[in-house]
Amino acid sequence: MAAGVWHNAGMDAASRRTFLLPDAAPLSYLDLGSGPAMLLIHGFPGTARRHLGDLIDRYAPSYRVIAPDLRGYGASSPPPRQLSPDFYRRDAADLARLLDHLAVGPAILLGFSDGAESALLLAALRPDLARAVVAWGVSGVISETHLAAVQEWLPVQDWGPERAAWRAQIIADHGEAQLRPLIEGWVQAAAAIVAAGGNICLAEAARIRCPALLINGEGEVGNLPEDVQRLAAAIPNARLRFAAGAGHAVHWQHPEWFGAQVDAFLAEIGAASQPSSSTTGS
Repeated sequence: MAAGVWHNAGMDAASRRTFLLPDAAPLSYLDLGSGPAMLLIHGFPGTARRHLGDLIDRYAPSYRVIAPDLRGYGASSPPPRQLSPDFYRRDAADLARLLDHLAVGPAILLGFSDGAESALLLAALRPDLARAVVAWGVSGVISETHLAAVQEWLPVQDWGPERAAWRAQIIADHGEAQLRPLIEGWVQAAAAIVAAGGNICLAEAARIRCPALLINGEGEVGNLPEDVQRLAAAIPNARLRFAAGAGHAVHWQHPEWFGAQVDAFLAEIGAASQPSSSTTGS
């Protein structure tokens, strides 16, 4: 699922829009293609293009792809990202407002990592906005095991060569001043969520009415198999797939397999779309 001829920086610039949320925070998003609406939701601490660039390129010829930088990330800052314990629900509310503003009808939701949790929350809390949801790198909860894993990120100032690439990506996307606040803020929010019982979207999962596809790597460290299995069982119309030999970012590690799973799911539920000659949304 390598990026093809679709993407170039000029096209992204021409297709970038900004929506002001009720508190005047900007939500910057790419709006590409035409056809059924597809909302792509990135994870922590990325941007739409950083985490989901190949998927944007894959689906923009056939769908109207809407790909925001979540509040406080990338082009949706300043102000910088604030990671309070309710940030998943806040992101879901922001995305609902964006879809309401665009009036595109129920959208196909694709979410990775934190974006997967927010996609499921959006589908649960605003079922009128969700035609289908694909979520990967997900579990519906933060477990003690997950918290212990992310606490190893601290202290940030002691990061060595093993995290040099991740450090460079965060600085490139958000600036060096945001490196420590982002990492420390996410760990603190995760600890608060665990202290409150660990729920992200599991408690709301039974409210999801649209078809759902959950995908996790068999080698996931934080999102435990038993947790995602419990999440899938709680969603009335869910399918669960595990990717052999993959960790968290299945769409990067096994792109062709991942793309085939998503395409088959969209065909199964009648949401497949043919390529369009139009390239830019409005």
